[in-house]
Amino acid sequence: MPRIEGCSVEQQVNSTKPKKIGLIGGLAFRAGIFYYDQIQQRFAADETTLELVLSHADIRTVLAYVGAGDTVGLGNYLGSMANQLFDAGAELVAVTAVAPHLAIEQIARIARGPVVNVLDAIGAALAPAGIDRIGVFGNRVVMETGVFGAIPDAMIVKPKPPVIDELHGIYTDIALTGKRGSHSETLALAGIARDLIDHGGAQAILLAGTDLSSFYADQPPSYPFLDVARLHIDAILGRAHEA
Repeated sequence: MPRIEGCSVEQQVNSTKPKKIGLIGGLAFRAGIFYYDQIQQRFAADETTLELVLSHADIRTVLAYVGAGDTVGLGNYLGSMANQLFDAGAELVAVTAVAPHLAIEQIARIARGPVVNVLDAIGAALAPAGIDRIGVFGNRVVMETGVFGAIPDAMIVKPKPPVIDELHGIYTDIALTGKRGSHSETLALAGIARDLIDHGGAQAILLAGTDLSSFYADQPPSYPFLDVARLHIDAILGRAHEA
């Protein structure tokens, strides 16, 4: 490392040291582990030392808050968990699932440090990708709200209600069981995606759930897609390496 005049060795190391990352996991079978695995691979590739703390939320508590639309209760619960991570030395925190971002404003209000918002990462990715029309796969509330308003209604190609029911069922099963690349779910998701693209005019499908990212970890989808978890991880790493 080149020497910076006027700085001690310790100061020089600290000047380039990435921030310590805090992750709230437990939000589905593999969500936190998927984020951890992807982040540690990126740090290893850069030959950079990773400092990370992971906390485990209760998925059924979170889903109960999400299902009830209780943003205050959910925000207080996850905001308090974020503060536990800050108390453990984290310098930034991320929630490793999309659905809990229903309460991101309350989470950020309770948290005593920066929370990396996945909704910002989605909005920032669409224009550079040249996408004007997109389908959304994920939890029911995520699909029905355009990822909590992150995507304008005019851009979304929405499935019919029975198809939303089917997608929600597939997603929930994957989230609770940790399935990866299973044949029947792969075929079902591909069929729905092709219909939205070929007949609905979507240019791609937004994988708006970490469990879909994990599901496709070994074999990417056969259809055009954007992966929300990977967009979020890019944003987390960007913040971790900020001066």
